Amino acid sequence: MKRIFVFSYHGRETYQTGFNRLLSISEALSQAYEVHFVYGNKNKVEKPIRIKGSLIEIPLSYTPGFFHNLYKNLLENGRRGIAKLLLITYYFFTGKEIFDLGREFNKYKKKTNINITPDDIVFVSFPSIAIHNLGNSLKQEFGCKLVLDYRDPGVFGYPSIEDNKMLSFLRKFFLKRREMRNLKNADLIVTISESIRKLFPEKYKNQVQVIRNGYDFRKIDFKQIKDHPYTFKLIYLGSVYNDQLQDTTFFKAVRKFINQFTIQPQYFQIRFVGTDESIKLRDLIRSYRLEPYTSISAKMPIGDVYTELYSAAMFFHLKYGGRKEIITTKQYEYLAFQKPILLPVSDHGDLEESITKNNAGFICNTEEEIVNLLKECLDKHFDNQPVRIHRTEEELYEFSRQFQEEKLTKLIKHL
Repeated sequence: MKRIFVFSYHGRETYQTGFNRLLSISEALSQAYEVHFVYGNKNKVEKPIRIKGSLIEIPLSYTPGFFHNLYKNLLENGRRGIAKLLLITYYFFTGKEIFDLGREFNKYKKKTNINITPDDIVFVSFPSIAIHNLGNSLKQEFGCKLVLDYRDPGVFGYPSIEDNKMLSFLRKFFLKRREMRNLKNADLIVTISESIRKLFPEKYKNQVQVIRNGYDFRKIDFKQIKDHPYTFKLIYLGSVYNDQLQDTTFFKAVRKFINQFTIQPQYFQIRFVGTDESIKLRDLIRSYRLEPYTSISAKMPIGDVYTELYSAAMFFHLKYGGRKEIITTKQYEYLAFQKPILLPVSDHGDLEESITKNNAGFICNTEEEIVNLLKECLDKHFDNQPVRIHRTEEELYEFSRQFQEEKLTKLIKHL
């Protein structure tokens, strides 16, 4: 039986959305293949192996050390840029990764006597070129098929979130040659959007297949989607990065909306759900005196997240600086919950296109537009005429991760 080895550099504790996507892909592929889902875990692994049917889930603890602890401390203190610089510097001087999944997998292979064969497939998912390098080395060693998965364009397009110009230059300068080698040796290349596909080197564009992000169709109970009778809840889902807070139009507009119409906190709430701790976000909320109107909840299980989303009145995005090619899983979750989506300042890219194409909400560019829109939607909400965007079952399924996984399974079948 052909086996598939799916590798993720990150575990759930550091990369929840990406991890859940890869776990879902592994579960889908395990309907037809034996799948080994291997991922790095920065915390101590309590149960090394979990087996469910044809899916074998293998969390591997990274061997702790001085640089591991330093990196984790930088992240915990919000120093993401310095943490990324540490990774690059360490790689430059040692030629290795601080968190080396290849080393941990080699230990696992020796312990279990498992061997990869030429009939097997290795599926390695960005971010971190380390995971693509691991896939390439396994192909060279065992002659297996190689699938490169990109959730962002890596060294080929826009700078990674919160990379400054120097970090972005160093990343591309030191990593591009190896990434080109990985592309050359890949048997299948997939990415999440047409706009990212266009960022690849010209000679590989036609080989790149688009497997979009999507929400987990199995996790949403559509019967629970309702409107909160007493509070208009404007919800943002997931991490907020400093790059998203460069433009403060949204926060200025909300303050103006509150002042102009004397809005009370019990009737209007902004909720950041499952959000990473962001010092800059809290500072912005404080500077515009929005504390009574705002709540920030830490990362949580997806079931708890969806409990919050069921009673949203509206969802919103914050664009990613000047990047036009970013469309995250949250957009598909917003679409599935069938409430209007607000893009306060247009990204002139994928988010605007998705909202427009799917008639899914509102795109603004000025404080006045945002103020007027919020007042209109708030009035409708309390007049028992809340804005809903009804979708057919077919439309909802096409937004799902499962729909995309069917396409991926067909591509894998031909390898």
